[in-house]
Amino acid sequence: MKLYIARHGQTEENVQRILQGQMPGHLTETGIRQAEELREKLRDIRFERILTSDLLRAVDTTRIISEPHGGQFELEPLLRERDFGIHTGGPYIKISHDLDPSAETMEQLSQRAADFLNKVSMWRGAEGEECNLLAVSHGLFLRVLQAVYHNVEIRSIEKMENAEVRVLHLEHDMHFDISLQKETGGTAN
Repeated sequence: MKLYIARHGQTEENVQRILQGQMPGHLTETGIRQAEELREKLRDIRFERILTSDLLRAVDTTRIISEPHGGQFELEPLLRERDFGIHTGGPYIKISHDLDPSAETMEQLSQRAADFLNKVSMWRGAEGEECNLLAVSHGLFLRVLQAVYHNVEIRSIEKMENAEVRVLHLEHDMHFDISLQKETGGTAN
């Protein structure tokens, strides 16, 4: 199975350097154009399923991307961005171990990423054919997802640009376990 992971288009909050977390977020004209360009890049790929975070910025991006695929997609709360608690809506901050307790921990975020990977690795394509899935999500969550997938620290995963897509290869019934991973920091955006 190929899991295509894409980050949402640029938002007004990205431009203003606001820590969005689980806020809805609003695509800019640039963000809409980025989503349209990504739609064209992915146009000829047959996706068994298209999944998106249920946060507005990801949903709006997915609506654009999914047009050539019948406009059908599923909301998947596991794909949400990290909940930054009381820091949400404030300026970008250096993510550290000293975040307010209201924020989702990196361990919780990593577990959510592992839960998503374990969930989709159970799916099969029609009659054993290769299955292509598309998941639209958020910058920090997608870095954590890739860190869990590769079993590395988040620092070793490059940040994804808005509307960037990467591909992960999953075998049926793969199992992802975060017990071997270390909690690490990074910069949120």
